[in-house]
Amino acid sequence: CILFARSRRTSSLSRLSLNLSLTQNAMMRTVAVLILAALAAPSSAFSFTHSTFSLSSTLSRNRAPTARGVGLLTGGVAFGGTPSAGASSRAGRAARMARMVGMSPEEAMSTAIPEIGVRADELIPWLWNVAQYRTDYPECSLKFFADDAVYEDLIYKDPFVGKPAVEAFLRKCKDLAPPDFVFVLDKYSDGAKACGFTWHVELQTRPEAGQFANGASFYELNDEGKICYVRDVVEPPLKTGDLLLRFANFAAKLLN
Repeated sequence: CILFARSRRTSSLSRLSLNLSLTQNAMMRTVAVLILAALAAPSSAFSFTHSTFSLSSTLSRNRAPTARGVGLLTGGVAFGGTPSAGASSRAGRAARMARMVGMSPEEAMSTAIPEIGVRADELIPWLWNVAQYRTDYPECSLKFFADDAVYEDLIYKDPFVGKPAVEAFLRKCKDLAPPDFVFVLDKYSDGAKACGFTWHVELQTRPEAGQFANGASFYELNDEGKICYVRDVVEPPLKTGDLLLRFANFAAKLLN
């Protein structure tokens, strides 16, 4: 009886050990999958929403001409911002306008709208330096999008497919963004049918706040010269360096 009891106890312990081993392996695989899923997720998933237009091929570095700002996402107050609470005098307003980023809505509205079919490296500067400052934004930019346009902003899970979806996205950006939140075009590539560029974010009426987000975008034009594809990527708020590669290496080994 004693031997039988010991045998049953040994058998039970063996099964328990096996179950624990299987559970541990399953947990390790789950952890590995979660790590890889996190690494595959857009690094911009914790950042700001953004922009609107299309881009490129060869990355020959061009400086964005004329105004630095890309555009105000809210069409409202002249010169792009709601005056701060304590600044009600004309002198204070003039001082703010003198140091603001970009151009005023009046300047933007008086700037000629390009024809459909212009080169990508001509369309992008207008979209970013002029269009978003206009009081009729985003309507003024919609004619440059193809009916089947695909817009990927990687802070969102799914792309915006079709012009109605792109329009809704641009309107939402306009409604949700702070009054003086602007995207500043830094450098852009040359390209007839596509263009890539870099940008950053500033506060139009408070440039002393500095640059607080960087990003890159790619726009592609179809045969009609309309934007058919866009991808926006924002830098991650956390600078992890090679830590993500180390995690990826670790996760890959767990899956072996």
